[in-house]
Amino acid sequence: MTTEEDFAQSCVEVMSRIAASVAVLTLEDPDGVMHGMTITSLTSVASEPPAVLVCVGNTASSHPFMVPGQTFAANLLAADQTPYSIGFSWGKSEHPFEDFPWKRAAGNTPVLTEAAAHMVCEVEQVTQYHGSAVVMAKVIDCCIHKDETLVYWRRAYHGDLVPVKEGTTGTW
Repeated sequence: MTTEEDFAQSCVEVMSRIAASVAVLTLEDPDGVMHGMTITSLTSVASEPPAVLVCVGNTASSHPFMVPGQTFAANLLAADQTPYSIGFSWGKSEHPFEDFPWKRAAGNTPVLTEAAAHMVCEVEQVTQYHGSAVVMAKVIDCCIHKDETLVYWRRAYHGDLVPVKEGTTGTW
């Protein structure tokens, strides 16, 4: 029988094996203050109409603004943008919007100009689940800038993942 602590550590280990694209969520609050945070909890929900799900921790500076009607951008980071991920993580950069280039997109939403892609989204529904807001949002604008995206897997960044060709077997 395992202890609760052992079980929790096992769950962390299992979850670390789920590869995830790295994105930076950016928004401007009603007072004109810019907010940004690194996320790996970005999931496509539907293609018609296009919709995504993101999770925002209750302690994140963006959390109070995850309300219906608020726009935000999900900026998928390019393979070489590990510094962006670190810079927008829990205050690692004191002024990330001064450190990394950005511009205004649809709805005047801030987007990172050198990201691999971005989606501008409008919050439609928010549900609290334990320590996070589960945010459902419709995509109102999107653009692809580069092909290679940054991936987080087993507690490390990977920018050189090679897609497996259809019909290929074995390891790569």
